[in-house]
Amino acid sequence: MQLVDLSDRYGAFYAPTFAVRVARQDLVRDELVPIGQVEADLELGAAGRFSFTVVNSWSLKDRAFLSGRRQPLMELLGFGTEVEICMGYGDARTTPVILSGLVCSITTSFPESGSPELAISGYDHAFPLTNGKSSRTWTQAADSAAVHEIASFHNLGAAIETTTERHAQIEQNQESDFEFIKKLADRNHFEVYVDAAKTLHFGKPRDRASAAVTLRWGEGLLSFKPEANLAGQIAEVKVYGWDTKNKKQIVGSARAGDESDVAARDQSAATRIGSTVRDPSKRPVLRLRQPVFTQAEADKRAKAAFNERAKEFLTGEAEAVGLPEIRPDTRVALENLGNPFSRTYYVHQATHKVDGSGYRTRFKVKDTSL
Repeated sequence: MQLVDLSDRYGAFYAPTFAVRVARQDLVRDELVPIGQVEADLELGAAGRFSFTVVNSWSLKDRAFLSGRRQPLMELLGFGTEVEICMGYGDARTTPVILSGLVCSITTSFPESGSPELAISGYDHAFPLTNGKSSRTWTQAADSAAVHEIASFHNLGAAIETTTERHAQIEQNQESDFEFIKKLADRNHFEVYVDAAKTLHFGKPRDRASAAVTLRWGEGLLSFKPEANLAGQIAEVKVYGWDTKNKKQIVGSARAGDESDVAARDQSAATRIGSTVRDPSKRPVLRLRQPVFTQAEADKRAKAAFNERAKEFLTGEAEAVGLPEIRPDTRVALENLGNPFSRTYYVHQATHKVDGSGYRTRFKVKDTSL
């Protein structure tokens, strides 16, 4: 979507606003809670985090933090309270939900002068999956089946892509549920996160999707710092396993041309290494020994490891006007940056913040080619 279309939707980006909702009540407008700033940090493969600051709510008479309706804030925003963080422009009632989560931290200070402030923070609904350690086993099952079971256990919706490989045994060994799902995601070259609608996503990265928004430097894109770094890149990945039935070694491999982004195949780090180091025997290879028992599984693991390393080749940090559309697992087209940096990037982290300076979105990108 072009910035001009978003400008029409958001009233030329005037009147940035936010809402913090608890039990469908807007804390600022319904409960009269004076909130100074709000921030939401979303990242692939991790629990999203939110924070906001309550100012001018300390009552000297009552020795307590109170809302404008005299409600004790320590009760209104107690541990485990479900919160929706919304940011946008214009009418706060219609602003998009950026993150929904649970209050996990309450911080304050009583200074020598001035009024105490209350800092509230927490995590999205991936947080319960990060608590505790579990040990479970699935036999003759696919990775997606195990993830479905865990999502159901935590009462999460499921946007889970079916994996075709059935394993003799899948073992969760003293790991949190999120660590375990992340491990399964890594070996399938999948992404994992929980969205604002409490849905667990487990599937291929959307690195071939159309750009969610197009930004130009000086026109919505405030700053951009890209880095292309060939150091640490590899020409090939080899994964070694053992075929127990035929009693022989299995070797899975991935090399230039196996990048998930088809457009990158002529410009990727692996291709550049191949043209720089002419002797194939001297090109850097990542060798991994993993518990794989079929050729298909070994090749899949190799491609997953290869793509993960390849996406470290081109990285960047950007700041733009506040746009709810910029989220992890989307793509953003950045223009007016000249060749070769004007292109479409894959977003893996986005931080939305509304404060006295307005609404800004900072985001991080990564890609396999330049």
